[in-house]
Amino acid sequence: MKVFKVLTAMILVTVSTLAAAHSGLKASMPANGAMLNHPPQVLSLEFVSDVRLVKLKLTDEAGKTIKLGSKPDKAFSSKFQLPVPDLAVGSYQVNWLAMGKDAHKMTGEFSFMVHSSSKKPATDDGHSNHNHE
Repeated sequence: MKVFKVLTAMILVTVSTLAAAHSGLKASMPANGAMLNHPPQVLSLEFVSDVRLVKLKLTDEAGKTIKLGSKPDKAFSSKFQLPVPDLAVGSYQVNWLAMGKDAHKMTGEFSFMVHSSSKKPATDDGHSNHNHE
């Protein structure tokens, strides 16, 4: 019985430590899977607790990195907003890397689609994916 109590206490301590160490993404704007009629002006990320947003990468459906208007602030915060350039119609993915105050690193991603834009969609550069014989 004493072994059971010790094991139970160890499990509770481990679970509460793991829960405190993870400060995952609470919300994003655009939301994951969003289908937008207009491109977003900013990317917004809200975390469960204060983190340092170490890296944020926006890529289009071809895997090309889209340069954001600024870099993430190095201060710990639960909310971050970064300006986005005018995006063309298409699919986009956001990958992020954050670090909690306990130095625990977390990664995540979310994606969204833009259905209408003032910017024309990226076009083929003249190199198609077929062979000429």
